[in-house]
Amino acid sequence: MIELDDLMQFLSLLSDYKGRILGTLLGMFISLLIIRFGVILAIFILVWMVIGFYLGARFDRREDFRDIINDILPPNE
Repeated sequence: MIELDDLMQFLSLLSDYKGRILGTLLGMFISLLIIRFGVILAIFILVWMVIGFYLGARFDRREDFRDIINDILPPNE
């Protein structure tokens, strides 16, 4: 059985290398997209994922949806 101290040590190790772990997982995900869909479709999927991440991050900061749209597409004046 896993002890609490061992679990805390493992989580600390993961925290120290979170950039490398995230980068590895992201690289694996991108390679699977390319294998499954091809380069052009994988790029298309990744672009829309980045757009979704950007909009989601703005929404998480409690920004108004109209402000987000006005930043992307300024109103005509």
